[in-house]
Amino acid sequence: MSANIVGRRMRIARAMKTPPMSQQKLLAKLQTEGIDISQSTLSKIETGDRYVKDTELKAIAKVLEVSLLWLMEEAEG
Repeated sequence: MSANIVGRRMRIARAMKTPPMSQQKLLAKLQTEGIDISQSTLSKIETGDRYVKDTELKAIAKVLEVSLLWLMEEAEG
């Protein structure tokens, strides 16, 4: 089992954007929120291999324009 469920929801939220948001764009937007993580760290979060810190989670939800609850819910299917 992966370390978290947030990563899968992050990928879904990025894909739902028009146009879809790249990891690079997400990283740039997170930097404006004071969150400085590498692309490899972001990849680990999205694959569930790294936990998300609470401060990161809040910024991720803001940047992706989704609720904290939505990010933490398990996706169906």
